[in-house]
Amino acid sequence: MRATLCVTVVFAFLLAGVLSPAAQAEPMWTTYHRDAQRSGYDPEATQPIEPQLAWQSVDLGAPIWSQPLVLGDLVYVATVADEVYALEASTGKVVWQKSVGTPVPSDELPCGDIEPTVGVVGTPVIDLELGAFFVVADRWNQITKEAEHRLVGLSLASGEEMVSTNVDPPGADPKALLQRTALNLDKGEVIFGYGGNDGDCSDYQGAVVAAPANGGTPRFWQYQPALPSLSGGAVWAPAGPAVGEEGDVYATTGNPDPPDGKRATEFDYSDSVVKLDLAQDFVARPASEPTSPFGWFEPPNWEEESNNDLDLSSAAAELLPGGLLFQAGKDGVGYLIDEATMNSDHTAVFKAQVCKGDGSFGGDAFAGGILYIACTNGTQALAYNETARTFTALWQGPADAFGPPIVSAGLVWTVATGAFKGGGTKLYGLEPATGTPRYTETLPSPVIDHFASPSAAGGRLFVASGSSVTAYQVAQLPPTSSGSTSTTSTPTGSNTVKVEAPTLLVRTRLRASRAGIVHLALRCTIKPGSCKGAIAIRAILIVKRGSGHHRVFRTVLILLAGESFGPKKGDFSLTMHLDRHAMTLLRHHHDHLNVQVRISAPGYLARQVQAVLR
Repeated sequence: MRATLCVTVVFAFLLAGVLSPAAQAEPMWTTYHRDAQRSGYDPEATQPIEPQLAWQSVDLGAPIWSQPLVLGDLVYVATVADEVYALEASTGKVVWQKSVGTPVPSDELPCGDIEPTVGVVGTPVIDLELGAFFVVADRWNQITKEAEHRLVGLSLASGEEMVSTNVDPPGADPKALLQRTALNLDKGEVIFGYGGNDGDCSDYQGAVVAAPANGGTPRFWQYQPALPSLSGGAVWAPAGPAVGEEGDVYATTGNPDPPDGKRATEFDYSDSVVKLDLAQDFVARPASEPTSPFGWFEPPNWEEESNNDLDLSSAAAELLPGGLLFQAGKDGVGYLIDEATMNSDHTAVFKAQVCKGDGSFGGDAFAGGILYIACTNGTQALAYNETARTFTALWQGPADAFGPPIVSAGLVWTVATGAFKGGGTKLYGLEPATGTPRYTETLPSPVIDHFASPSAAGGRLFVASGSSVTAYQVAQLPPTSSGSTSTTSTPTGSNTVKVEAPTLLVRTRLRASRAGIVHLALRCTIKPGSCKGAIAIRAILIVKRGSGHHRVFRTVLILLAGESFGPKKGDFSLTMHLDRHAMTLLRHHHDHLNVQVRISAPGYLARQVQAVLR
């Protein structure tokens, strides 16, 4: 985590004096399987209940191939029509909608299985520090008939565009690339992978991108095929690259693509796990700097996998306690790999067959010492022995439990996706000790994504059910935090959508005097009319508990100051006073504190703006 956001146990004495009893952590699922290591574990749902269908959103107009993300009382989702939505977590109502481009018509691509358009496919990521929701949009120019991939960052509060950067590797054919992987964050950069369209019908080179979240020039690591192969090495598993505690990136590549009648015989980092260093491996023009990655794992049967379309990259790396990672692919063999020695020892410390059928696809989960593996013959549970550096099989779940599992409310949740064709409607809640279904829920509409995986936060599960999002309540809802977002209900039978409070924060860089005085520049947008309401400034902190992969990160909002105002017209200012606890907190963060300014007004949704307090 970034230093400006992280609060460790060393800081516990300060939190005890600042954090009021009413303040609670906000629900948070901000990346695929919740964290950078892809654990898939939700620590918030501590009081399980029998699942209840909470809501299904309206049809959002196009299929969803990614995992919904959650922060606070909003759920964020993107579609293959290049549309992004923020939904109320409690009702599913649309709070805001934003187009991030014109999607690519599926029939304009040489092959593929995403229809009717290809837009946002990979799971987005939420950057807490910037207050931004990042997607990679596949976009189409109707005049030139050309495609491009753009990293777009949107304001979490309003959907306003903050960043837009072309992220196609130099010299690549955007039509041949599919951005299928989930996005991740690493030291201020957005990390994701590229593979080819389903069918591998065009020449492409798998790649991993490191794009600055502030909109700077992206850098790339790119697979360089050894002859006779000219393309391949797809980084395409839905879970995407994992990021370790030291910032190393772990990406898994697919097979090379030699011409018909020829074989790949020279190891070239295809069908492998590569360990990438942000400073060493990512360059602006990767084709001109073909170097070996910082570290890598080479499967012992690399040649067999590479010449029989047995992608290791059908699933992604899962980072584990003890400095090991787990990896399985299409041949169903699971490997434990030592992260620390990948630059010198390219073998596994342990391996065993874990999946039958077509192997493992998507991403895995880890909780309580147990690995939960996405296998095409049903979720597989493995007991991980950190000391012995081995694993043993525990149970196999229902045969149709195809989707990548997560852990929440004391159960393992997985979707019977309908296998490679999609269309499944079953959501399983499996007993973690036996794999027996405790609950089998029928989704109100089928999933589209072959590898659909639920999200979990705030006592609810969220599933991308075709062109909608479906929510189930699986645990008692946590207490609402002091000053948390409140919404105004819409009258029965009305289609009116409430808008945010009409008072704007003009400047988001705030300064506190030595006496703790903060001046806010505000603007009332009602013409004619006047604004009144209340303003609260709350610190956004990430509290870390535990160590290693047993760490738990909690978002905490701490009230620093509050004030009522109005009635006011036009531009006006408001003076707020920080108490000594707030000033101590500011000094601890070296006079650079990420805050949320919440502006409420009667009859409107609260407006929440990210700002920096110095």
